Amino acid sequence: MSKKQTEKPILADEMLGKSEEFVIKYKKAIIGGIVAIIACVLGFILYSMYVTEPKEAAANNAIFKAQQYFDQNDFETALNGDGVNAGFLKVIADHSGTDAANLAYAYAGICHAQLGNYDEAIKNLEEFDSNDRILGPKAMHTLAMCYAHKENLDKALSLLLDAAEEAENIAITPRCWMDAAAIYEQQGKSSEAKKLYERVKKEYPRSPEAVNIDNYINSAK
Repeated sequence: MSKKQTEKPILADEMLGKSEEFVIKYKKAIIGGIVAIIACVLGFILYSMYVTEPKEAAANNAIFKAQQYFDQNDFETALNGDGVNAGFLKVIADHSGTDAANLAYAYAGICHAQLGNYDEAIKNLEEFDSNDRILGPKAMHTLAMCYAHKENLDKALSLLLDAAEEAENIAITPRCWMDAAAIYEQQGKSSEAKKLYERVKKEYPRSPEAVNIDNYINSAK
C-alpha cells in the first residue's frame, strides 16, 4: 500500500528569494539583453530619421516632374526625362528600394505599354508591388493587355480575372471583365464571355461598360 506524498507549500517570501537569486546570478546577461534591445530600437529610429526618410524625400522629389509629363500623356518624356528632370527609368535606377522607385515601375510599365514596347512594359510592371486596391489592379490590367498583345491569351485572362477580383470597384472591375470577355470570344468561348457580360450588367449597371451591355450579351449567344 503506497503512502500519500504531501507537498510542502512554497511560501511567497521563498519565491521572492529565488527570483532575487536568479536576477543576481544572471544580472549581467539581463542588463546586456535590455541594452541590446534599446540599441536596436534607437538604431532603427536613427536609421529612419537620417537614412530612410531623406532617401524617400529625394526619390519623391525626383519622380514629381515625370508624373507631370505622364499626366499630360507625354509618355516618352515621362519615361526618359527631359534632359534636366529625371524620367521614371532614372528614378528606378537612382532611388532603388524606395516607395517612389516602386511606383516608378508601374508608371514606366504603363508608359512602355502606351508606346507599344510590350516586352519592356511587362518587365517593369512585374517589378511593381502594391496592396493598394486601385494601383495594384490597374497595373495588373495593363500587364494583362500587354500579354494579350503578345498573344499570351491565357496569361492575360488570368491577370484580368485576378485584377477584377482584387479591385471590386466600378472603376476597374467591369473594364477587366469586358476585356476578359473579348478574349474569351476570340478563343471561341462565347458562353464564358456571356457570363462576364451578364455580371457587368447585374453587378455594375451604372458603369460606362454597362451602357450597351445588352448588345454584347446578345452577340455572345
